[in-house]
Amino acid sequence: MKNRSGQNTSDDSSVPQTKWTKWTEEIDLQTIDAAGLVHHVTICLADPSTALIALIDAHSRTEFSGTDYLDCLSQARRQLELDGRLLCCQGARPNVHPSGQLRQFTNGRQAYVRHSEPRSEGAETVDIFAPAPTEDVVTLDDQRAAIISSWNARHPGNQI
Repeated sequence: MKNRSGQNTSDDSSVPQTKWTKWTEEIDLQTIDAAGLVHHVTICLADPSTALIALIDAHSRTEFSGTDYLDCLSQARRQLELDGRLLCCQGARPNVHPSGQLRQFTNGRQAYVRHSEPRSEGAETVDIFAPAPTEDVVTLDDQRAAIISSWNARHPGNQI
């Protein structure tokens, strides 16, 4: 069965092990809607070389494949946003974004936390699938705008 974004879905809420996909990790997360209602979802990750995740929500399962985990997460977030919900994970915070090199080395699993003020210690990284508080997450469009704004503030002569 296909959902409105063209991704594969099923009505089975369990994590299936197909002959093609071996899920290596399950992560329980929350989503929040505009009314403040919290719903639970599970993200299943395939082997990092596969760049495939499954979003299990109530009684449906949708798989997202992409170039890396961040690409898959962005697709899952976009699907949830179409339903009026935000995924409560570190990768949905407005100040979290990987560099190209970090994205390549971690297959999109790790990202930097961008702080408004420069820090003397090393850059903080987070797992994009780690849980985040509901008040810390934003839409993909708001996250992109925040990242662009942060870049432009730090590089006034070289704006995006």
